[in-house]
Amino acid sequence: MDFSLIKADPKFSMADYLNSLKEGLKSYGFEMNASYKKKQRESAVQSAFLKGNTSYHLVKIMSMKKPISGVPNNALISLKVEVDTDPPNGATYERLYRLLPSPFSALLFDRPSLFAGKVHALLCRNWLNREKGRDFYDYVWYLQKDIELNIVHLENRMRQTGHWQGEKNLTKERLVSLLEERFTKVNFNRVKDDVIPFISDPLPLSSYNREFFISITQQYLRIKQP
Repeated sequence: MDFSLIKADPKFSMADYLNSLKEGLKSYGFEMNASYKKKQRESAVQSAFLKGNTSYHLVKIMSMKKPISGVPNNALISLKVEVDTDPPNGATYERLYRLLPSPFSALLFDRPSLFAGKVHALLCRNWLNREKGRDFYDYVWYLQKDIELNIVHLENRMRQTGHWQGEKNLTKERLVSLLEERFTKVNFNRVKDDVIPFISDPLPLSSYNREFFISITQQYLRIKQP
């Protein structure tokens, strides 16, 4: 589960929130323990755009002995909870309200800002020829939903990770050029192989190739105006 602060806070500690999380889970019949790790620097197997100033807890959730949760008491759920403590500027948000399991609200990145994060991953992720098919699959989904892209937030993400430098702002024309260059270099067989295990109908993947992605980018990519 990925979370982000609204503004940078190097003193932020997830440990301050674990007791509240523990009590909330306990009220539904679960116990938990957590292990903590702070990322100090990038490693060779991480994405090129992952930052060192993130931290995460690995939360392990277990059913209590009395099965009030409806989950067998030998069940174990592991969740990786990660927080970006130095978020790039330019994101926009929306607040959503839900009634279950009890009434609550959550402040979330809006879809144009989420789209910016996905395009950042698609352009900048580097897995040593291990293409992440979900980046391309999600990119198609955003275009299908006619979601505008928050290019200001994308530019700030790219500046923060060293993928955009100089004084000029990122424009739609330049972004399209970068995407076309990316699609030209992609091994789409690896993309499809990575996605297939997670979808029920692989037929739409038959269109995945350089020409397809360049064409839908030129036709459907829209930019959110500041």
